[in-house]
Amino acid sequence: MNPSTSILAFAAALLLSIGGSSAQATTWPLETTATEVVGEMQYEHARRSDTLMDIARWLSMGYREIRRANPEVDLWIPGEGTRILIPSKFVLPDGPREGLVINRAEKRLYYFHSEADGGEPVVTTYPIGIGKAGRETPVGNATVTQRLENPAWYPTEGVRADYRTRGIELPRMVPPGPENPLGRFALILDMDGYLIHGTHRPDGVGMRVSQGCVRLYPEHIEQLVFDVPIGTPVAMVDQPVKAGFRDGQLFLEIHPGHDDSVPEMTEVRAVVERAWQRNRHRLEESIDWQLVEEAWRNADGVPRVISATTRS
Repeated sequence: MNPSTSILAFAAALLLSIGGSSAQATTWPLETTATEVVGEMQYEHARRSDTLMDIARWLSMGYREIRRANPEVDLWIPGEGTRILIPSKFVLPDGPREGLVINRAEKRLYYFHSEADGGEPVVTTYPIGIGKAGRETPVGNATVTQRLENPAWYPTEGVRADYRTRGIELPRMVPPGPENPLGRFALILDMDGYLIHGTHRPDGVGMRVSQGCVRLYPEHIEQLVFDVPIGTPVAMVDQPVKAGFRDGQLFLEIHPGHDDSVPEMTEVRAVVERAWQRNRHRLEESIDWQLVEEAWRNADGVPRVISATTRS
């Protein structure tokens, strides 16, 4: 797979959006094991009937990332012809390029795998919903042990107690169906009580809304559940600050942390300096720390070039 193939894949997603259908996640080539940034920023124009969440779902975005990239756009009535920024460029999480990597600070899942035809390494990325305050999605390592279709939900006592605080008495088993929070498909992990699954409330993708599990759009979990082999490793990380190299430049991507606070500048500097040391032999210019500070103040999840060459 080459970059032009990826551009065509994204164009197909745009065509699906024009037709009003849900889009599949985009897959990007990993040109080398050292690839650190994938994708391209895109723009879409709203139609009269679109909400911002409609556009997000069509183009494989979650609520928070499209909201932060378009803070001035009305959520419910963007307006026909309004230009919407689609933040579809991603600095890859720091760590192994293997299996599933879930970055809870970013509310995004990355699937590192190989193409079926040519065997070339690629990464497919999906927006996710994660655990709400008090029911946080954990950080750690796990393995995919099972795939389920039309799963029943067996809420834990802790989950049932949480629902009781809202006046809802959950049964010990919620059968498959339209009211099941797991949706139609699920991947079971060897991390007790945690799954990767669909949802009956897709607007929650990209938000902190679950009981700790990882939620995907229904069309995304249907794709992922049959692509991921049993035994696939899962790394659950929390990286609000990411920095990576592409095309002679260094990019910085900053998200609010797990508690929605902006990361400390000391953390930002540490991540940038590690990326600089890792890539200094192929960087064209040094770091512009004023650009770093601008990216930190925005903290909107949009990758920004922080190389000195961007200043005139």
